Amino acid sequence: METSYADRHIKSLSLAKTCAELGARIKTIMYITGLGHHELVRLFFVDEHSAPRGRPPASPEWFHQANLIEKVEASIFCSIFERMSALGYGPAEALVGAYKTYREQCSHPPRISFDRAFDLVCHSKGIWAQQAQHFSLNVCRVCHSQYLAAFGESTSCEHGCPFCKLLKRYPSDKRVQTTFSPHSTPQISPTDFGLLAAFIADDAAGAAKS
Repeated sequence: METSYADRHIKSLSLAKTCAELGARIKTIMYITGLGHHELVRLFFVDEHSAPRGRPPASPEWFHQANLIEKVEASIFCSIFERMSALGYGPAEALVGAYKTYREQCSHPPRISFDRAFDLVCHSKGIWAQQAQHFSLNVCRVCHSQYLAAFGESTSCEHGCPFCKLLKRYPSDKRVQTTFSPHSTPQISPTDFGLLAAFIADDAAGAAKS
């Protein structure tokens, strides 16, 4: 049965409300829902000045200049988004669901904002604000983790996987240890994030293996 305009509009309003609660800028919500600027301000913000301000993320260069922890978290988010898409969720629902799941797995304030997550999806899929694909998920041949990389980058690149770098740095880097504390990280399957997940699970049990 064909969905009525009213049903589609109600769904868009519900999605817009969730995006606003996750900290999205008005322009981001407009792309995701198709709703107009003035309607969004009237319904979800006290006024235009109460909405998140500043220039929204809109460049793939950020990822290439990001630090190791940011690259790991971006890869985790995109991996969750990809799995939700494979389950049949549309881009908007997969984005929101993946971002909520990503935030729940963070034991600290997430380094990837909702607008940044939106931009990563845009550049990974060539949708919404972007017409070309700039990123893709590669699978590391060493740890089998899915990690974000430049589109077309060879999977044989030995220095490409941020998870391998994180594991190598973990014993000596206090910042990495604090961010990915085994005592505050949820239990996740090793098939989700490769060697990183297995490392966390083993370490939390007091039997970490190299």
